Amino acid sequence: MEELEEDSKDEYISLLRATLECLTYPEKYFERVLRLAINKTGTDEGALTRVVATRAEVDMKVIKEEYLKRNSVPLDKAIAKDTRGDYEDMLLALIGCVDE
Repeated sequence: MEELEEDSKDEYISLLRATLECLTYPEKYFERVLRLAINKTGTDEGALTRVVATRAEVDMKVIKEEYLKRNSVPLDKAIAKDTRGDYEDMLLALIGCVDE
């Protein structure tokens, strides 16, 4: 297990570490994926869409709480700041933020 704790450049170790994190703390793993997708120059739309679409009916509420705790910004505000139009509307609807 010590090999997993080291800062390794080994792709296999990185994948194994991500798998273990996803299995043990999925909300933290998906929060990190969302943060990295949103907080880069240009949104990683593939990662953002993949996480929101696959977790919407599973554990999005917990992921939103983890995102707020980690970033001090609600996920819906981060998405709205980084996206536009129908794409933004779709993502916000999937995470449960629908305008009334």
